Amino acid sequence: MMYRLLIADDEALEREGLEMMVSRMLPGQFEFIHAENGRKAIQMADEKRPDFIFMDIKMPGIQGLEAVREIISRHQGVRIILVTAHDYFAYAKEALSLGVKDYILKPAKRDELIDVLRKQAAELEEEKRRRGEELEIREKLTRLLPLAENELTMMLMMDCIQELDLRYLVELLNISWEQGYAMVLSFPFGERKDWEQLQSVRKVLYEDLKQYAKLQLACMVSPMIGNRLAVFVPVPSYGAGFTNRVDALVFGERLQAFAEHRFRLSPSIGIGTVGEGMEGLRRSYQEAAAASADSSDVVRIRHYEDICQRDGMPGIALDEERKLLDALQRQHKEEARIRFLDVLERLIAGSGADDRVCRDEVVALLISLARQISHRSPAEIVSRFAGVAGMASLRQAAAEQLERMLEDMTEERRQFRVIERAKSYIGEQYKSDISMEQTAEYVNLSPYYFSKIFKLHTGETFIDYVTRLRIDEAKRLLESEELSFKEICYMAGYNDPNYFSRIFKKTTGVTPTEYRQQLSP
Repeated sequence: MMYRLLIADDEALEREGLEMMVSRMLPGQFEFIHAENGRKAIQMADEKRPDFIFMDIKMPGIQGLEAVREIISRHQGVRIILVTAHDYFAYAKEALSLGVKDYILKPAKRDELIDVLRKQAAELEEEKRRRGEELEIREKLTRLLPLAENELTMMLMMDCIQELDLRYLVELLNISWEQGYAMVLSFPFGERKDWEQLQSVRKVLYEDLKQYAKLQLACMVSPMIGNRLAVFVPVPSYGAGFTNRVDALVFGERLQAFAEHRFRLSPSIGIGTVGEGMEGLRRSYQEAAAASADSSDVVRIRHYEDICQRDGMPGIALDEERKLLDALQRQHKEEARIRFLDVLERLIAGSGADDRVCRDEVVALLISLARQISHRSPAEIVSRFAGVAGMASLRQAAAEQLERMLEDMTEERRQFRVIERAKSYIGEQYKSDISMEQTAEYVNLSPYYFSKIFKLHTGETFIDYVTRLRIDEAKRLLESEELSFKEICYMAGYNDPNYFSRIFKKTTGVTPTEYRQQLSP
């Protein structure tokens, strides 16, 4: 590592002597810069950006301490070491309060000089390392935040809030909303050519619209599910209700104008009422979704309060969706079919001749159900309805999709039983030389298929799952000081102590020795 060292002293012999000592003791590690006074030192610090500065206190013109103040104010990362005579020792103490890292008394002793420089170099490298780690963590967090935002918005939209997860996500996103509202943008695809147009720009549409929305207001934007996305907007607790309502409509008009101008797509926008906390946002989303599904083409932006008194408004009540979901989860297929068909027929009757609105509602319902009971992707469901036109075709497509979900649940239940058997077998055998192939054979599945469904149901690969069990067992055994590391290695299922130590550190971040030391009071 090559460092830059600025030596500021009005005596040329002093500067040359310091350079000679450093270059002899630490050859090839420093590029040297000289300054004969404080003004020159400030100038060279600006131009060369040194890592270290040897600064004499007593110099003509701008004194050393004055130069120190100026340099530190401009370059906080530089490490300054005072080189001073006994007569100016009091100044050295003052300099430490300014941010000077250390000081050396003249005449400088070689060993003392090198020790100070090595110490400062080590501290500089440690600072760089920590800064690198902080930047890496910040970068990872930056990548994680959009995923957290997606998860939180989906939890609000799909009514699957779990208190622990919700609190974690809110804390991660640094959200502290007392109240807010939801807005739903629905892009009706109508004819197949419109759907193909939407698909071709869907990703760019989502990214640009999300960026534009966040430039307008501090808000959360959900993923685009099918032809819909949701925007969650905080509002101040002191704002008047009517003012909030007007502001929401203005915001909706801006988003609509942006989509029309940029993509020639005119979304139907529904806005929910202001609610308190996350539960209030969830309820506001349900209202916004209902408002966006209104079949009227006269007004493309609707506030829930403006239409909630009208009769015959199409939409799916939250209670209806919950009862249907409950029937599916209980595997009551006939009840699920009856409830689903009842909802479908009511939507058809309430939509009149407009099959677009009815189709949007059915797709949204199926996506919501699929997210909670199966592993089918929203895109897969949406694509099945892309070319559906007319109520008869809609009835058939909806019924077929429901049957697929019922089949998925039957298959998923079977897979669940198989995975539970596999986990029980692994729990008995993980301390021995167990393999994925052995486990797949035990549950009578091919290794490829077993690997796929094991990851799907556990969220871990086979190797990661076994490793976690072994490391958990090793951690438990490390609590006993009577067992040696070698004994623990074998008892946890490993044959090589060195390999065990590497895997333990990779998994926990510390070696087995360090982990045991942490357990000591």
